[in-house]
Amino acid sequence: MSTSNMQSIKHSNYSDIYHLLYDNEKLSKQDIADQLNLSLPTVSSNLQKLTEQKLIVKNGQLKSLIGRRATAYSIDPNVSLSIGVEIFAHRATLAVLNLKNEVMALQTSNLDFANDDQYAQALAQAILTLIQEHGFSQNQIAHVGIGIQGLIDGDGTTILYGKILNCTGMKAATFAQYLPFPVTFYHDADCVARAEYSQHPTDGIFLSIGEHIGTAVIVNGHMLNSPSGRNGTMEHITLNASNGPVCYCGRRGCIETYCSLNSLLHEDESCTDFFDQLAQGVPAVSQRFDQYLDYLAAAIYNLHMFVDIPLVIAGNLTKYLTAENLADLKQRLKQRSVFPETESYLRLGTVNNHAVAIGAAIPAIRQQLQDI
Repeated sequence: MSTSNMQSIKHSNYSDIYHLLYDNEKLSKQDIADQLNLSLPTVSSNLQKLTEQKLIVKNGQLKSLIGRRATAYSIDPNVSLSIGVEIFAHRATLAVLNLKNEVMALQTSNLDFANDDQYAQALAQAILTLIQEHGFSQNQIAHVGIGIQGLIDGDGTTILYGKILNCTGMKAATFAQYLPFPVTFYHDADCVARAEYSQHPTDGIFLSIGEHIGTAVIVNGHMLNSPSGRNGTMEHITLNASNGPVCYCGRRGCIETYCSLNSLLHEDESCTDFFDQLAQGVPAVSQRFDQYLDYLAAAIYNLHMFVDIPLVIAGNLTKYLTAENLADLKQRLKQRSVFPETESYLRLGTVNNHAVAIGAAIPAIRQQLQDI
């Protein structure tokens, strides 16, 4: 056997043992040997290497029916952390995730967005302060991902189109100059999709509904992306291009203008106020919501006709939609269906809070796990 093949097998054993431990709370040497069909000396050697790299730790002992209790091993999910950021017009939310996608810290800072160095420095300082206040080491931080409303280039370095926040042309390097770790931009809807996928790893169209709408598509576990950053921007499909409301993109009747929370709510009206009145049966509010669900059903069915995979309603709206609302939507979709539908393709997302910040941290975690 060649040296390269031998090295490949050794790395495979190292990686297989780590990922087996990642998928289990704790295991003994014998458990690992049995499940991976490896010899005990091979397992012991790789456990030692993983321990030296601080990727795993001894974690007590496991019960045994005979003899001494076996030493248990687990991964250390906090050996490396990733930070996700969601940028809003007047605030930024920061989330720190470990290798298990567990949220270790969460904070919202009041920051007025501007496409300049002063804002980048202020956000960087907020990140560094968060790290310090929670007792993390800067050496633990692998990466900062920034989720933002805009189209991002293929390598996450530049915002190609950012009409909502007027951030076209902004560079990730502007933030990285104030931080001791790499920074990457991500489209906010992609972040929501990643956050949802981390909880329920199934392909789908992810319709992120907040103040604005964003869409993302995951196929075979991978985000559908292109160098132009325009894949999945289905919020700009038009429902009424002639007479519909004017969208921020400049055209009329985009899905954005019918199905975003901005399209549902009146000026200065909050989601909480609206849905409280809806629960109370206020006629005008009920009528407005009924019309909204009609528009949402039309948009969802159009998307379903493009790609026949599950569709997930995600984002802020999921905090307010009830099981009854979901059943109502499914009935409206059934009435629109041209083809027989054997099962429902629609479900509600489960990441109800800060999905963009959480999702912005996930790509770096996935990359680290792939590299082990």
